[in-house]
Amino acid sequence: MKCRRRCSKVSKQKGVRHCSSSYKWIVLLLATGTQASATLVTYGIGPLAFFWKRMYHLTQMETGILLSAVNIGPLFFMLFIGRLLDRYNERLLIGLGSILLGLSVLAVNTAGGFTGLLFTLSMIGIFYSTAQPGGSKVIMKWFPKTLRGLAMGIRQAGIPIGGAMAGAIIPVVSIKYGWPSAVYVLSSLCIIGGLLFFIFYREPSLHEAPSLAEPQVKSFRKQLQEIMKNKALYPVFFTGICMVSLQMVIVGHLTIFLAHNASLSPMLAGQIFSVSLFFGMLGRIILAAISDYFYKGNRRKPLLFSVLAAFASVFIFTMNIHTLPLWSLFLLSGWLGFFGIGWYSLFIVEVAEKSLADSVGVTVSFALTLNQFAIILAPPIFGFIVDLKGYTWAWFSIAFLLLLSGVGLLKNKSNCYDLV
Repeated sequence: MKCRRRCSKVSKQKGVRHCSSSYKWIVLLLATGTQASATLVTYGIGPLAFFWKRMYHLTQMETGILLSAVNIGPLFFMLFIGRLLDRYNERLLIGLGSILLGLSVLAVNTAGGFTGLLFTLSMIGIFYSTAQPGGSKVIMKWFPKTLRGLAMGIRQAGIPIGGAMAGAIIPVVSIKYGWPSAVYVLSSLCIIGGLLFFIFYREPSLHEAPSLAEPQVKSFRKQLQEIMKNKALYPVFFTGICMVSLQMVIVGHLTIFLAHNASLSPMLAGQIFSVSLFFGMLGRIILAAISDYFYKGNRRKPLLFSVLAAFASVFIFTMNIHTLPLWSLFLLSGWLGFFGIGWYSLFIVEVAEKSLADSVGVTVSFALTLNQFAIILAPPIFGFIVDLKGYTWAWFSIAFLLLLSGVGLLKNKSNCYDLV
């Protein structure tokens, strides 16, 4: 009863009335569309790099650096964007960020070589920084806890949707009309996404403030100190680092691993990898919805299960998988994608719900910044271990991290009420 009363008190202090009208679903559509169109640009760098490598005579290392360049911007600017989101309107920041992202990608058509591309892609990453924390805060504002997981899952599905669109559009347009034409298409779709969000998004209604006094605006340093004191988030942060490392290893190494260790053709290995991405998209929606309907808003239990399920599939990869039948590899890949990619929505909602009400943007951005280190470092570290010790030791390393993450979530009990 005490816990329930505190929840009620926090809700009244917040004063947010979650809209029961159908407009919140339009907001979800706008947020998902903006996320998909932004990801269309950032994930499109991979297919475009194939054409840049041939045109500018880039080495394999230079090509790899370009693929990482788009992740450098969020690493340094995500916290700053989160601070702005806590102080200003999401409509302006998300809409303008997507428009600038679409305009900035046009610069790659005049980059003229490796140095120009490196600078341009770094700028693209900066403007992409508004999409993730901004969209997450929009969902927190518009959706009650009973629907928040499902809504966040649908929005997060915009990432694999955008990636799939990039993979489908860029090769076809580039081969037929040239890669600069593909860039124009990506830019147009991203700008359209930003404009639609800017035009149609509006803030949810608020109850009348209980006091006429101006709310105190916390300093950025104060917000960071509060995040560091919120020890309930520590195991979640660590889980994010471990699971996003696995996710990037799946994206960067799974196809090569299957072709090498399971003696599959590159085409067949690519098909198995596609199954992993498809089930990852489903997992982001289904796992989040399960946390709403079966766990009454408890995100940690399904997040813990996702970590342990991913650990089980990774552990199988440490075995001699070339003896496994082909159908089992498809099944294993789907299982790995469902939990190893689908976990992300649970993670974002958990971080946002355990944030202080006036620091949601900064807290989510802080978590994403930590993840960004793993996004940049995990693929080359995994590859280094493969070169040094082989795939077995590399997968064992990932499995060990996942096991530590699961133990951390199991030991740490979440607060009896959410701060948002």
